[in-house]
Amino acid sequence: MLPDPSELLKAVPAKEVYQDALQPAVRKLGDSLADTVEAARFLLAPIEYIKAWRSRWNRYLKRIEEKVPESNLIEPAPEVIGPAILGLQFSREDGIQTEMFVNLLARAVDKERVVEAHPAYAQIISQLHPDEAIILYLLKRQSYVLTERANYNVETRLFSLRSEESNDFPISQLSFPQNFRSFVDHLYHLGLAAITQIGNQEILKDANDQQTGVRIRSRIGLMAFGEAFAKACVPDSFDMKAPPNS
Repeated sequence: MLPDPSELLKAVPAKEVYQDALQPAVRKLGDSLADTVEAARFLLAPIEYIKAWRSRWNRYLKRIEEKVPESNLIEPAPEVIGPAILGLQFSREDGIQTEMFVNLLARAVDKERVVEAHPAYAQIISQLHPDEAIILYLLKRQSYVLTERANYNVETRLFSLRSEESNDFPISQLSFPQNFRSFVDHLYHLGLAAITQIGNQEILKDANDQQTGVRIRSRIGLMAFGEAFAKACVPDSFDMKAPPNS
């Protein structure tokens, strides 16, 4: 029987060792021993977690099997499936990111769709907030229009910051609708989605024909890379339950 990892630490005079600030090599050894003990605790932990993960993984395999005809199965590229499998371990089984990982794995083993399985996709999925994944799901179906206004000060000849007049994106579907613009900004930096101006700005004037501001209409939609990502990973249908904070 392997010894209890905690007994290893008891055998080391840790307090005395760390008090000796003149022996960095000894302190380093203590750090390494602590890391080893933590690793041992994990390895010697009950196998319930492993069994639970195996059950989940079998369910994922079943879902992949339903997406790919047996005649299309090929050996997947490790640079695609490795990060995807790792990402699945840290995803909620009923979450939309899990569905994205499953779709990516299905593409990776399908000879007819393997061209869609980009190695960067798994890392991108891992970086998404659940609300950002929902935004991508909705944008895969259609784009939306955002209308904003910037007021003009005649004396300073400056425009104010834009204020939102209307937004037909269904932000009520998000858990944190107040963070919608931040989520879209993050998706933009990932190369997935953007808010882009439609046409020219509309000049607004008062009764004296003096300019009071401008109105800007923009499209909220997927970028080219986002369309490719959505085609490969974002599900065509997903049961969006009520946001937990609604």
